[in-house]
Amino acid sequence: MVKQLGQRLERAWLASPAWWLRGLASLYALGWRTYAGVYRWGLRRRVALPIPVIGVGSLWAGGVGKTPVTIAIARQLAEWGAQVTVLTHGYGGSRYRQTTLIEPREYPDPAQVGDEAAELRLALPDVPIAVGKRRVPTAIAAIERWSPEMLVVDDGFQHLPLARTLDLVLLPAETPLGNGYCLPAGPLREPPSGLTRASGIVLVSYPSRPPLPQPPMLERVGIPIYTASVAPVALLELATGNRLPLGALMGRPLTLLCGVARPERFLETTQSLGYTVESVHAFADHHAYTPDELRFTASKTILTTAKDAVKLRTRLPHAVDAYALLVEAHLDNALQQRLHQILTGTTPERRKL
Repeated sequence: MVKQLGQRLERAWLASPAWWLRGLASLYALGWRTYAGVYRWGLRRRVALPIPVIGVGSLWAGGVGKTPVTIAIARQLAEWGAQVTVLTHGYGGSRYRQTTLIEPREYPDPAQVGDEAAELRLALPDVPIAVGKRRVPTAIAAIERWSPEMLVVDDGFQHLPLARTLDLVLLPAETPLGNGYCLPAGPLREPPSGLTRASGIVLVSYPSRPPLPQPPMLERVGIPIYTASVAPVALLELATGNRLPLGALMGRPLTLLCGVARPERFLETTQSLGYTVESVHAFADHHAYTPDELRFTASKTILTTAKDAVKLRTRLPHAVDAYALLVEAHLDNALQQRLHQILTGTTPERRKL
C-alpha cells in the first residue's frame, strides 16, 4: 500500500496537473516570489556572518536526503580539522521557536528539539548543534558559544535572512524537478527559477533508484552540478546501541515502521538489500508516536529509520526487537574539493569574508 501510494504521488508530480491544481500552484509561487523579492529588491538585507556558512537545502518538499548530506559535509570538515557547528530548525520540537544550543555528547529529547536535531546528534556526537527556527540569532548564539570556523545549515535554502557562503540545492537524481510545478500541483517549495540563487546543485541518488539524464534546464542555470549518493551502511540495535552489519537481519520477517516524507523510498531501500518485508506502518513526516500506536510491535522485528529511531528508543514497549537502518551520503570529489577550498580560504567566496 505504501509503495502504491508513493508511486501514485510521484506519477502525479511527474505529470501535467489539473487546471485547478495549477491555479493553486501559481498562487503559491506568487507568494514565494513576493517574499524573495523583498530581498532581491533590497527592501531587506541578508545577514552575513564573519565565518563561512554552508547551506544545504532543496526545492523539493521533502525526502531528498538533506540531513544525510548535511552530516557528510560536517563530518568531512571535522575530519579536516575544522571546528564546525551544525544549524537546524528543530521542526516538531516544543522549543522550535527558541534557540537551543546542544553541546557535544549531549543527547537532547527529540520532543523538545525535533527528530532531525536528535538524528544529527546520533551521527555527529562530537559536533555542537544549534537549534532554532530563527536562523540568524541562532547562528550568532552558536558563534558566541563555540567560536566555530564554519557553520553548516540543514534545510536552509528557503530561509533568506541568513546569507550563505556556499548554498547547495539538493535534487533527486532520478527526477530533479518533478513536473516543474510548486505545491500542491507538484513537489517544489519554490519555482525552478530559484536555482539561480544557488551556488551549486547536488543530484542525490539512491541504490534503488538509478539516476536519469539531467534535464536541459539544469545545464542552462550555469552553476556547478555535483553528485552525492545515499546508501545503507549498517544497522543500529535500538535496545543496546550496538552497530551491526546489514546482513544481521537477512531472512527474518521485518515490520517497517517510519514517519518520513517519502516512506516508499525506505521500503524500496530495504527491498534492495534483500530483506523480507512482512508489513509496513507508515506515518506522517515528523510523527510523534503514542504508546497505543506502538502496541503492535511487541511480537515483531521492527526496522525503522535513524530519524524515527531517536524517538522510538524510549517509546517502544520494553525489550522490543527493533533496529534502525543507518544510511550515509558520499560526496563526489568536486564537491569535496570546493568545501576544502572554502575551508582553506582559496576560493573567491572565502576571500570576500
